[in-house]
Amino acid sequence: MATPLDGKAGESKNCSCASCFCSSLPDDVLVEILCRVTDRKHLIRLKSVCKCWNNLITDACVPKISDSSPLRGFIYHALRVSSRETYIDYIPYALTPTVAPEPHEFIKSYSSLLPFDLARGDFLDCCNGLLLFVEGPIPRYYVCNPVTKQCVAIPRDFTLENICTASLAFDPFKSPHYRVVCFDYSKLKPPQKLRVFSSETGSWTIQETAFGYGSKKSRLAKHCIYLDGLLYRQTASKQIDSKQIDSKRLLCFDLNRGNSRAIELPEKERLAPNDYGCIGLSRRHLCYSDLVGTALHFWLLEDRCKNGRWTLIHNIKVDFLGKHVHRLDRITIARFGKISALRPFALHPTSEVIFLGTRGAMLSYHPEDRRVELIYRTKKDRQIMKGQISVFPYTPCLVNLKDFGQLDFSLSQP
Repeated sequence: MATPLDGKAGESKNCSCASCFCSSLPDDVLVEILCRVTDRKHLIRLKSVCKCWNNLITDACVPKISDSSPLRGFIYHALRVSSRETYIDYIPYALTPTVAPEPHEFIKSYSSLLPFDLARGDFLDCCNGLLLFVEGPIPRYYVCNPVTKQCVAIPRDFTLENICTASLAFDPFKSPHYRVVCFDYSKLKPPQKLRVFSSETGSWTIQETAFGYGSKKSRLAKHCIYLDGLLYRQTASKQIDSKQIDSKRLLCFDLNRGNSRAIELPEKERLAPNDYGCIGLSRRHLCYSDLVGTALHFWLLEDRCKNGRWTLIHNIKVDFLGKHVHRLDRITIARFGKISALRPFALHPTSEVIFLGTRGAMLSYHPEDRRVELIYRTKKDRQIMKGQISVFPYTPCLVNLKDFGQLDFSLSQP
């Protein structure tokens, strides 16, 4: 027998609003009905029906549908070759083409919400439907939700001067709250500090890590991946006098416990040993991909909270991809240039589909039937920059953002 949900959602059975024609239904049945609304914009409008529906959608529907939210497209760094100008662009992706907005429409949907003119370096991250931007030499961070048409200013911390490397940590399936994580490079040696803003508390805190990566000899990818309270970030191999002295690693920051550790990435003969691979989420599992020889390898991280054991799940030959793409759209490996130009871009969050390509095209590979499809080809004089670390999957999110006003403060040192 269906029973009412706990908390605010349980208020619906007592709602006297005449427009709640389904108020006699148990809450969990009503949640199932509301979650079947395929157009998320319509679901947002339904929140205004009455207080009880707003509570049900916010507290029950949003977490339930977040785990299977559809992939709508990719935000990526683009290059205009003739002028060497870089900018942010968007690649739509949807099973039904009419569902996906045109690139300029999506960019307009969020840039119009920002209180400043968007420049190339202002976009920092995209995590489960929320976007992170920065403005000014003493950074003012902004979090934006294109679906709910909200943009909130994060209280400025004046100790963050010239620190512009930041990431979002957000999982609507677990919590409606998010964190902005800034990496402090003010000191060359460990401990490296993380400065973390929590939307739940509305304040900044400091966490120390076991790492120190201010040295020019070290290389860190700006793109981070967040899963279950852990923020993952790649390092590239470090070389001195043509000798490799440090292997690729995955740095893992536990934002809940305040500790950190490093996980060795799979050791293979790589075509580009000093380059980054690609980390991403697939069905709530952390995966890593890299080009090894003439094949793309994909690993899944087992026991990520303990031993960090990698399991190879896919091995895709580049010549196989070339033959299929040639039949599909007359693109050959020769057009790719060197084999090393083919790179993994991203993983589908709710399926095993893999996205890969070159500076001029994005492809999808479907492991179940080894199908290859062309998703997007750039216009002439346009390129996808550093696709394996600068392509951000976008999935819509219905979480409402809390407004923090214009509160600014300086975070005292511990």
